[in-house]
Amino acid sequence: MSEELRKLRKGWKMWKNPNAAGESVVYLGEFYPPEGRFCFTGRDLRELGLGPGEYTVLAPDGFPHSDVFGRWQKVSITQC
Repeated sequence: MSEELRKLRKGWKMWKNPNAAGESVVYLGEFYPPEGRFCFTGRDLRELGLGPGEYTVLAPDGFPHSDVFGRWQKVSITQC
């Protein structure tokens, strides 16, 4: 049963974009948006423990997306 649920709910791939010249993009792994949501916000990423910066998020294959929420998203965390 849990294996079936895992197949239905695939992780979103996430990368941290460089903050400065000379830095490279860093792949962070797969994450899941909060229950009942289909995208990430800066607050969601902060709650995952990620720091300030810009992130690129890729929705899983076959995930329905629209013009408003594309398959690729850019999410920013501003410094507090």
